[in-house]
Amino acid sequence: ETHRPQGKLKALAFCRNVTHARMMAEAMGEHYNTAYLTGRNDIGERIRAYNDLQSDRAQLEILFTVDILNEGVDIPGVNMVLFLRPTESSTVFIQQLGRGLRKYDNKHYVTVLDFIGNSYKRSVQIAFALSSLAENFVLEKRLMASLVRDNFSALGLADSGVEIHIDDLSKEEILRYIDQENFNSIVYLKKDYYNFKKYINSEFCPKHMDYLNNDCAPDIIRFMSVKTDGKKNYSYYNFLRGIDEEGLPTFLEEQVEFANYMSGFLPLVRTYEYEIVNCLLEGATNKETVINSLKERIFDYNDEAFLHAIEFFKYISENDNKLELRAKLDDQFKEYLCDLIEYGITRYKVDNGEETGFKLWQNYRMDQVQLSLLKNPGYNALGTYYYDDYVVIFASLKKDLPEEDKLNYKDKFLQSNLFQWESMANLPMSDLSKLERSSFAHLFIRKVSIENGIVLPFTYVGKGTLSNCRKTDGENGTYLFDIKMENELPAYLQYDFGLIKQ
Repeated sequence: ETHRPQGKLKALAFCRNVTHARMMAEAMGEHYNTAYLTGRNDIGERIRAYNDLQSDRAQLEILFTVDILNEGVDIPGVNMVLFLRPTESSTVFIQQLGRGLRKYDNKHYVTVLDFIGNSYKRSVQIAFALSSLAENFVLEKRLMASLVRDNFSALGLADSGVEIHIDDLSKEEILRYIDQENFNSIVYLKKDYYNFKKYINSEFCPKHMDYLNNDCAPDIIRFMSVKTDGKKNYSYYNFLRGIDEEGLPTFLEEQVEFANYMSGFLPLVRTYEYEIVNCLLEGATNKETVINSLKERIFDYNDEAFLHAIEFFKYISENDNKLELRAKLDDQFKEYLCDLIEYGITRYKVDNGEETGFKLWQNYRMDQVQLSLLKNPGYNALGTYYYDDYVVIFASLKKDLPEEDKLNYKDKFLQSNLFQWESMANLPMSDLSKLERSSFAHLFIRKVSIENGIVLPFTYVGKGTLSNCRKTDGENGTYLFDIKMENELPAYLQYDFGLIKQ
């Protein structure tokens, strides 16, 4: 009653099992109008209960449920959520929490009462859920730990009237858990996979597109990035094979290698490669036919990008104006590829719309940057690249080093729009001249290189101009530059990159 919203109470309560739901409905029925739903209720009974809960004219105030609301039913009128059961699934937890977060007329907020709050695992789930609200969130321990220590203030949720307070004991438990656990381990991701499979009620393994069509889907690219039995998966198929998923089609190893190669483009920074393969799978072979098709599919099509894609795509050969896909195809493998291609292109359109070029604050791998610039994507072993009148700089902040070791590294933000950058050692004078004469620099930043065996991407922080060149005192021939950025870092990145101290 202390937390009861104004107007009619419309509460969803998540219970452990059928017996628990029935007992809670009976006990709370002495004070409220209650009902409970289980998998035994038919669709008609469920819909009537959902409508009665939302209706201001019906008497139902609290609806106790067991799992069935994980089927995608939307009840936006809910103004209170009660957690009466623990769950090991972050996917299900976030989905249940989201039941109360839907917008609805005259609904200004939702009240969440968590009766499992004394469990540190639940506290960790909440930390996961809230951390994922950060823009372009990458699961990275130091970011999560920083957010927890500061009660997630860097996310700016207070601007929306949301305040989060975690007691010191829970913080200590959460931080210890974050430090000890490998969230990219196959144990965690296998659990995420099977929870999601159960959530969408799929008898067979979910397709790539299923991960786009459900709000609470895990990121399928994480499944591709992790290692199984000491080897990186590279593709969704290898992940499924690594966890011994049943009912998988059997692909030839050369088909698996092609699936790995295609998956390596994800998330796409352009759609040319996928659209070209799409055309070839549809039967097109003539180069001009493919080009004409791409002009219809890619709104900003240009020949230079097309020729670049053909030049560097390992599995396409060109002869007498004919394009050929050098991959063994059968019906099952084509079905897998079509699903993968649809996923890649659809996700690209969702993420980018009709925008071109690098997106501020977006994450990129080195090979993706080179691909976007129409350069050799395999040329990605250096930290600085010189092109025409501009340079591309990749800088690591070394946040994973002890404080005393960090002092040996000069790369850091001095202000929200000013970055201090140290060149490579023994810099040739010709390269120094290119830096000094450059019109601008594309700057990509990351805090740490590798975490739990996963190579982390860089964040694009925009264009900047190099100035104030000075030689360092050391004997390694490095130079310091100040890079004046065109855009100021948003608050959450100032926090993440260490400009705002904890």
